[in-house]
Formats: sequence, structure tokens, C-alpha cells
Amino acid sequence: MKKVFVCCLGVLFIIGLSGMAMAKMGSGKVTAKSSDVDIKIFGSMHTYPTYVSNPDFNSDATPYDFVLDENGYQAEYSIRNEARLGFAGSGENWSFLMILESDFTYNKQNGDRGANRTDPLDSGMTGEDFGIEKLEFDYNFGYFTLETGWQTKFLDLKTGGVLYGDDHPFIGLKGTYNDVKWEILSLYIFDDIEGVGRGKAIGPYDANALDWRAYTAKVIFPVAGLNVSPFYAYSENNEHHAYVNYIGAEAYGKLGMITPRAEFVYAVGNENPEDSGEDYDISAFAAFGALEFDLAPYFKPYIGGYYISGDGDANDHDIDAFNPITNISRYTPTFGMENAFIYKYVPVLGSHLYSNAPDMLGGAKTGYGGIGNVSSMNSPGMMSIGVGAKGTYDKWQYKAQFQYFWFADEGALEDIEGKDISDELGMEFDLQITYKFNKHFSIGNVISVFDPGDAIEDLYGDDYDETAFMNTVELKWQF
Repeated sequence: MKKVFVCCLGVLFIIGLSGMAMAKMGSGKVTAKSSDVDIKIFGSMHTYPTYVSNPDFNSDATPYDFVLDENGYQAEYSIRNEARLGFAGSGENWSFLMILESDFTYNKQNGDRGANRTDPLDSGMTGEDFGIEKLEFDYNFGYFTLETGWQTKFLDLKTGGVLYGDDHPFIGLKGTYNDVKWEILSLYIFDDIEGVGRGKAIGPYDANALDWRAYTAKVIFPVAGLNVSPFYAYSENNEHHAYVNYIGAEAYGKLGMITPRAEFVYAVGNENPEDSGEDYDISAFAAFGALEFDLAPYFKPYIGGYYISGDGDANDHDIDAFNPITNISRYTPTFGMENAFIYKYVPVLGSHLYSNAPDMLGGAKTGYGGIGNVSSMNSPGMMSIGVGAKGTYDKWQYKAQFQYFWFADEGALEDIEGKDISDELGMEFDLQITYKFNKHFSIGNVISVFDPGDAIEDLYGDDYDETAFMNTVELKWQF
């Protein structure tokens, strides 16, 4: 009886506390520990059911029968999911941005965290933890702002994205003077010790061998309705013993009904592969140009193309193949499209994730750049020409485009492969249609088709002639 009495008193006590809490509901708020900070919360959920057919251009099983996106491997049918929760805030002379992200393939191990519990080294989330994807803190000193973090930074994302755009850790300075904007960055891409982790090797540790840093400067001048932006980058790539200067400029803006976009980048430097004692002179370039015509909100046609130089001779000591720091063409305004086939990592094409060029053909990891530092010094480069149109009508929007790709110079690739290779890489058609129910939710569909050219058959065999097909449903929420 005493136990029952005590239990009743406990229940009454909890009910009393609940009533007090309910009486105060509506008077609380979420705030930072410091009362002089303004904070905003935002987020998104992107779910992409994706069907892929013949990503290797072959109807049979091959070592190239997949593509790769941020969630991992994609083959036949899978669902990529990107969930984000962000915080932005500011105080007197300072601000911050922090975005938490989880980007993984839908399955039990990832979604329900039911990983292999018999492995003591497996924490249960198989490496796809909900962590800080982007971060930036800055302080404004008046004439300039000090910044650091690993937020997305770029040199040429407004045009063709052939050189750099990524979220590598950085320390930098930026500012504005009479409408002229400038930014100087020190990027820390790799900082590893040979003999430990990624660079395991037999022998003494080397704290410098696997490092890769880049130093960039960019200025934006407003000129007669255009933004003209010269930029410079120095790549100190100790892992590949490559030291490269990138000198370039981009221009973009609006001239009446026409939106022009153009850029040019020249790379010059040297590489000493595997510390061989033999220096290779680097002299390469990349360019992009496009015109978009604002004829009506529902019809904005555009035309443009790329030139990325390739190497013509694998047996000389010159490297004419252009290797970027990170090609970011996937997110550029003209031909960029997140779920288009060409912007995946496609093994049979030798292309990087986010990129549109076959940078890894001719010997991956022999070059002086690219995502993961795996580009080729013998890359054939790429040329392309494309046309398209985009527009909006009521709650509908669309983007349709066609691009044709061919090698810029396949000479070095032929030397490596020991056979003649056509310059015809292939052609791609992309169609994206989206219906926006409101500003917080939309449903879209992307159909992407890549028809391989004769170069693919010359490289891999006559069986590599099937058309690749990708169909992606885009379910997007944001707040």
C-alpha cells in the first residue's frame, strides 16, 4: 500500500511540473549563449532515386560497370540521399556559416545504422556520419576580412569551371574597394605523412612527400555591365613533385538580352614524376565560351563549348595536357546539371566526379592535379560544342541540352595504348523538368543519355558501343 501511495505522489508531482511547463509555453526562444549574436537555421533534403543502364557502354558485366557520386557507387538502381542542416550567424564585425550533411545511399546499414557489428572497428554508420560538410568563420577588420573554414571557394565557377571550385580547408583574406572585389586564399588539399595512413610505405617517415597546397588570388572588376575577373593559382603538389602556375581570367554579365560567359586559363610549370630526376615541362591551357539569349522567361536558348588541351607525345619531356586543381563544370550556369551523366565519375570515360573531361585516360595519377590528385599527364584533353534551352512557366521549369565531345589530342594516349584511337568521344543529351509546388518542395526528373563515339571502341573493344541511359527522380525539400 505504501508503494502505491509513493507512486501516486510521483505521478502527481510529474503532472504538476508538466502543468507549470505548459503554462510557460510560448514565452521561450532559441538563442546563442552570447546575447549579441543573430542566428538563422536552414536545411534541405534531396532524395534522388536513380536508374542507370550500360554506364560502361557494354551490355555485359565489365570492370567499368558503374558510376560514382558523392553517396558512393551507383549501378542499375539506387537512391542517393543528401540531408543538410545549416546554421548562419553574425555579431559585431564577424559572422559564421556551418552546414551539417549526410550524403549516402539508401540501405539498412546507412539509414538504420545497422552496420557489421562483428567488426570492432565499425562504428555503425559505415563512414557516412552526419558531420560538418561546410564551415566558414570570418572577421571584418574594415579594409579586409580574415576568413577560414572549408566552405566552397572557386576561381571560375561563374563561367566554365575548368580550373577550381571545391570546399577544401582554407585560410584567406577578402575585401571590396570601390566596387572591386578581391580574395586571396591558401588551400590545404592534402597534408599527409608518408608511412602513415594514406601514404603507407616502407622506410622513414616523410612529412612533406604527400602534401598538396594551392595559393590563389582573384579580383573582380565591374566593366560596362560585365564582371571581368583575372585570377592566379600556384599549385604546390609535393605528392607528384609538380609545381604549376595557373594564370587566367573570366568574364560574365548581361548585355541587353545576351548573357556572355568566357574564360581562359594557361598552366605553366614542371613535374618530376616519382622523383625520377627527369623534369617534364608543363605548358597547357583550357578555355570556355558561351552565349545565352533571354528571349522570354519560358525560352532562353544558349550555345557554347570547351577546349581542354591534351598531350600529343608520351615520349617527350613536355606535358601539354591540362590538369586542373578541381574541374567544377557540374555546377556552372550554362551546361551544369547535377544529375547529368557526364558529371559523374565515369570509369570508362576516365572522367572525374564534377568534371566533364577524360583527365584520367593515359595513366591516372601520373599528372599534376584533378580531384584526388589522379589526373594523367598523357590525357587527350577534350573539346566540346553544345546547344540548349531553359525556361520557366508558372510552376514548371525545364532545361534541355545537347553536347558533342571529342579528344583535343590523342597522340600521347595512342603511345600509351599502342594503337590508333579515334578522336570521337561521344555525345550526350540531357533533359530536366521540375514542378515547384511551393518554395519549399519540388519534384523533378532528369533523363541523361550518352552515346559513345568510336574512341571508346578503339580503347576497350567492339562490345563497348551501347548507349548509356540514366533516369533520376529529384525530390527536394528546403527551408
